Amino acid sequence: MKKFDVKQMMICVLALLSSRFTAGGVCPLVPAVFMTGYMSGVNRSMLFLCTIAGLLLLGPVSVLVRYGLIVLASALMVKLAERVFRKCRTVVSAGIAGTVTAGVPVLWEVLHVPKTEGILIDLLEGLFVFGFVYVMTRISYLFLEWEPSRAEIVPVAVQGQERLNEYARSFNQLARTFQQVNRFKRDFSEEELGRMHHEVTGGLCISCSHCAACWEHEYSPMYQILYRFLQSIVLGEKTNESEAELREHCQNMDEMVRQVTRVFEKAHLNMAWYNRLQENRDAIAQQLDAMAYIMEDCANNEQDVTSSQTKMAAAVRYALKEMGILCDSLRILRHSGGKLEIRMEARTGGKAYISVKEAANAISRAVNRCFLPSKDSRMLLPEKGASVCFVETSAMTAHYGVARAVREGEQVSGDSFSFLITDGGKCILCLSDGMGSGYSACKESEMVIDLIEKFMESGFRPDLALRMMNSAMVTHGENNLFSTVDLAEIDLDSGRTQFYKTGAAATFILHDQSVRWIDDTSMPVGVFMNQRPAREETILEAGDYVVMMTDGALEYLDTDNAKTTMADIILSADASGPAAFAQQILQRILELTGGRVRDDMTILTAALWNV
Repeated sequence: MKKFDVKQMMICVLALLSSRFTAGGVCPLVPAVFMTGYMSGVNRSMLFLCTIAGLLLLGPVSVLVRYGLIVLASALMVKLAERVFRKCRTVVSAGIAGTVTAGVPVLWEVLHVPKTEGILIDLLEGLFVFGFVYVMTRISYLFLEWEPSRAEIVPVAVQGQERLNEYARSFNQLARTFQQVNRFKRDFSEEELGRMHHEVTGGLCISCSHCAACWEHEYSPMYQILYRFLQSIVLGEKTNESEAELREHCQNMDEMVRQVTRVFEKAHLNMAWYNRLQENRDAIAQQLDAMAYIMEDCANNEQDVTSSQTKMAAAVRYALKEMGILCDSLRILRHSGGKLEIRMEARTGGKAYISVKEAANAISRAVNRCFLPSKDSRMLLPEKGASVCFVETSAMTAHYGVARAVREGEQVSGDSFSFLITDGGKCILCLSDGMGSGYSACKESEMVIDLIEKFMESGFRPDLALRMMNSAMVTHGENNLFSTVDLAEIDLDSGRTQFYKTGAAATFILHDQSVRWIDDTSMPVGVFMNQRPAREETILEAGDYVVMMTDGALEYLDTDNAKTTMADIILSADASGPAAFAQQILQRILELTGGRVRDDMTILTAALWNV
């Protein structure tokens, strides 16, 4: 600790006053307090001066000489151990202080310096100093990290945080505006029916010689007859009665029906385009809402919890000090996913370098959590010091395997898959089956997987990522891109797993020699705008397997119940590893299909194991 604060001053004051405490004619607190502060990171020069000043001001000359010698000899021996071995553990420093405290009286006796204490008192004093330093050093680390005035969690200010929050509020408001003006039309209003009525009569009846007889009389039945005819067409009802009624009063009935049909088709087309425009507005609103979410997440992604994690901070400093690493500053951050991150400015106590991975192992043992160096962290910690970062890992890990078969007559598979583990400790499995087969299907499914990967890596929730991707597919244009999506998000700490399905085949879970499946009958993505993926949640454990597959693996099994047959195949396969497991499943499927591949087949498996 380079910074000399109030708490370090308090320890120095205690060292100053320690010579006032006597027991059996000795002052055991002098070397005990000195060595405790010396090993706790207190400013060593200031600590030494305060200790000597206390002996000079508050004790006789004999005490000054004796304990001055003890303090000086202990400090030199600890410094020598740090220089030679690059570190000095607490038990070693406590042993040095205790030995020197008990040994100086022997030297005192050899030099025939008058004294009154006995050998037993000297030994007890040495044992007291040893125990005091060994126990109190760890406690002093906790005291130095304690911050009673800041027990709250402090958000970490990022560059442009307030501006990002303002942008997020603006995007949220803009999304609400789009949603408020977004009104889909399901049928025609009275006004629109009236306009259709006038368009028909204005184009046909105005040139008819009987126009005056049909329309100029106030009580002419043609108004009601034509209106009922239009209503029947709009509602999709049979028009036989309306046509017969219209034939009785209109001599150009056939042309009238053609005109009404033409006007209705044009109005219906306009309604379809209007609704498509509303769908595009809805897609824009969803994308604006997603942008607001990710901006808020970026602005408030981390929280500084150092003040509420003083016990952990003290344990980390103590563990690193034991291996020869001195922390000049230390912060503990909590990410939005709940994972902790430790950032520090640290240096080695000697000239040699120390592995950052070894430091991560020491931190993990000290706090009983698994920490690893961050991805961009340096390999070695130098004497001059550097910034290092350690991130918390998950309790479980996941590995995947994949097996694929291409449809007969095609060169590439129309299926695509993805497997990734996010920084928040989530495992993402995704499988997509493009419409059709060959290059066009492959292009579609690859685009879907690429979009989902980008959304998930950016921090979107799975449901929000699927909605964003669906809106992108709907508004893609006239290509009618439809692809199934099978997505699983696994929390590698709790095992909590959420499955999202849009038109995908069943997903199977192998647990303790039993198989269950998750199925859904929803439509593929890109069919309509307001589609919501089906979601199901379960808890997985270490040793469980998740088996995803495209519909080509199930549809052509030629059995009465394809899912039950697939469960039997999974149970009979050797689940010794995900890659071999997927290959065995595909091989047994091909045995049942007679070796034929009438549709693309992809088997994606993932296994969970404890770290």
